[in-house]
Amino acid sequence: MTESPTPILNAAVDLIERHDKFLVATHIRPDGDAVGSLLAMTRLLQLRGKSADPFCQDPVPPGHDFLAGVERIRSRPDNGDLYQVAVLVDCGDLARVGPTLARYIEKVPVIINIDHHLMTTPFGTVHWVDAGASSTCELLYLLSVRLGLELDPELATQLYTGLMTDTGSFRFANTHHRALEIAGRLAAAGARPAAIAQQVYESATPERLRLLAQVLAAAEFFQSDRLAAAELTQDMIAHCGAAQTDGEGFIDLLRSVRTVEIAALFREGSDGVVHVSLRSKGTVDVAAFARRHGGGGHRNAAAFRLPGERPAAKAEILQQLMGTLA
Repeated sequence: MTESPTPILNAAVDLIERHDKFLVATHIRPDGDAVGSLLAMTRLLQLRGKSADPFCQDPVPPGHDFLAGVERIRSRPDNGDLYQVAVLVDCGDLARVGPTLARYIEKVPVIINIDHHLMTTPFGTVHWVDAGASSTCELLYLLSVRLGLELDPELATQLYTGLMTDTGSFRFANTHHRALEIAGRLAAAGARPAAIAQQVYESATPERLRLLAQVLAAAEFFQSDRLAAAELTQDMIAHCGAAQTDGEGFIDLLRSVRTVEIAALFREGSDGVVHVSLRSKGTVDVAAFARRHGGGGHRNAAAFRLPGERPAAKAEILQQLMGTLA
């Protein structure tokens, strides 16, 4: 597989070659692509002889702590002035890293943004955004090729994890031929697909399953079962003795119902803010819906924060979603 370097990719490489101290960050409530790209970008820089530190404001979700380098992830730097360049991966905008980490990144003179989410306002010194890519890890594979780096099992595993999770184990519409070709190359370089899948998808705790049971038991269906909605509250998490990260992936089960075209999960954070996750099977552009509410994402996967008091605002959002299916 050959890919012609783009001017944006060349600009990112030029900044990497001309600097030595890097801060690497990803978004709050990280998923597999966020964690994989955070660690892979850090590893890429280190293999290039650079100093690089990974940061994420929130904890790594269950099933991803097997990845090499995860123990080095911190929630914030001790001193943001130490860094020449900040590389943000899988972030549609700077605010997605969280308020604490964003304050440090704003002090870094050069920002490289690498992402595959559509964004309303590009940011950074260089913003390499390819909405046609399956994942940010796919883009980082292309970066590794452009840098002339030889993949090792550690880097291949980090990249494969992001590629696998963001394509829904190669089931979603973003599973194009390039993603599959790259997955094959990563496996050839030492990534072990079966072992990675087992770590990510078969590491549930009893507390997580109890929480899932509560969420699914209260799920609601609208518009002839074309819209599925569920709620995940802090009371439910406490009652089950679950971790804050244990709700990751629940929305995909709502989406898996045969008749469902849109799935919505209203999740109360530990700070009281409600996050709305949306999934679609392609008939509705949920990213466009999320952008109208200050969020973003992809056509089939998007999110935003719920405005106002939860019950009234949730009802209004559900009415709007039903309107998209009318």
